[in-house]
Amino acid sequence: MDDFGSGYSSLNMLKEAPVDEIKLDMRFLSAADPYGRAEEILHMIITMGNHMKLSIIAEGVETEQQKVMLQGFGCNKAQGYFYARPMRKAEYTELLRKEKAGN
Repeated sequence: MDDFGSGYSSLNMLKEAPVDEIKLDMRFLSAADPYGRAEEILHMIITMGNHMKLSIIAEGVETEQQKVMLQGFGCNKAQGYFYARPMRKAEYTELLRKEKAGN
């Protein structure tokens, strides 16, 4: 379920749809958090997803601090500028080739 926590990606959809993976909306990691609730909501969604044996992907990870926080909450996958900027297929293939050669 993409962009969980926004739009039509609600708890009811999680209950009613055949879901095996939750992709957390990047707005949970944005700087705008006027009531200071985003971190606690993220923690609870990740905990809930892990209890339901779902894969959890956080999108919009831009800093080491965000990565560490998400790992501490039990988030098992992440994407964002912290790892890499968007790239063309040929660039990605080359990146994978270099990583494989280095291991």
